Amino acid sequence: MLKEESTIEFGHSMRSQFLLDHDYIPLNHGSYGTIPKVVREALRKYQDRIEANPDKFIRRDLELELFKARETVAKFINVETNEIVFVPNTTTGINAILKSLKYEKGDKLLYFSTIYNSIKKLLNFISDTYDGKVELIKIEVTYPISDDDLIDKFVKVIKEEKQKPNTKIKLAIIDSISSNPGILVPFHRLIPILKQNDILSIVDGAHAIGQIPLDIKEIEPDFFVTNCHKWLYTPRGSAILYVPYKNQKNIHPTVTSPFLYQGFISEFSWIGTQDFSSYLSIHAALEFRQKIGGEEKIQNYCKKLAIEGGNLIASILGTEIIGPESIIQNMVNIRLPIPSSHKEFTDKKFLDLMFNKYNFAVAIFEHNEYWYIRASAQIYTDLNDFEKVGHIVKEICDSF
Repeated sequence: MLKEESTIEFGHSMRSQFLLDHDYIPLNHGSYGTIPKVVREALRKYQDRIEANPDKFIRRDLELELFKARETVAKFINVETNEIVFVPNTTTGINAILKSLKYEKGDKLLYFSTIYNSIKKLLNFISDTYDGKVELIKIEVTYPISDDDLIDKFVKVIKEEKQKPNTKIKLAIIDSISSNPGILVPFHRLIPILKQNDILSIVDGAHAIGQIPLDIKEIEPDFFVTNCHKWLYTPRGSAILYVPYKNQKNIHPTVTSPFLYQGFISEFSWIGTQDFSSYLSIHAALEFRQKIGGEEKIQNYCKKLAIEGGNLIASILGTEIIGPESIIQNMVNIRLPIPSSHKEFTDKKFLDLMFNKYNFAVAIFEHNEYWYIRASAQIYTDLNDFEKVGHIVKEICDSF
């Protein structure tokens, strides 16, 4: 039972609202998310309702229920209800976009080196499918780097590519918040640059909704995909694919719908039998967030904890976080005192110790010739969790 909003405090007291093991230290919400108990209850109610009369629900009720869920989240991110559809995850949504678009010889696809690995593989697939007619242009990014320097590098590459004959940059994939390292990218400033250069903008917003405020009408991307099951507290897998009306005729699900060419909403609303409960539970997630204090309270707590917790772990390790603070949201990246060249240290060994001996979770990755961990702050964690993880990680690093 939730207290009155004004008396709700974040931290360990919020663990009772979730389903997490008591002795588990969860600093990796960014990878898979987790749901509050009230959202699980809503999920189960939808599943029970469907099972009570599957034919009636699917043939008569589902369309309206999906519309209501889309209507709710559309208001939350400021778009029209019929400009968004549900997909299982961001990777699925971006696959739908890239595999629907048509490419010509000389087309170029622009991306940052910090792109999510699955999306990089997707770009490789597009390039291979078009047998070399499509060129991939990678912009190398090494942190720390200022937003201004990142944008300057972005503009420079676009100018250089535009000067080359018989080619054009067709699209660019940009993160809202990159995965590894978990960094807030100045996507609001990159989209107008793409628009000015007649380049389609595809925003990988996997970590966006629930972590930062979103006003899609204000930023006007050509495409935007974001996971609800990471930071918004909806069940896995649930994500939103935004396609403005002007682009909808060209975009189709990766699995061909029986409603092919009958409209964007119809096609994506039915690609075969599946459990739609994770999509329909979005009401419960948004209601929970409102009851505990709302978006600003949640986001401010997590950002502050990420910065303080990240600095605390870095001080224990004798290293530093990737800054400045302006690029940190709910995730913070801490350098380990171990270079990538270390022959004994591997991510597999680290994860084996993490799961089998210490029972905590962070993400681990390589960047700029060092190993890093990415720690996620959440309303059910506090500075104590970061301190404990800092000492555990130091013990792991010292063992190598």
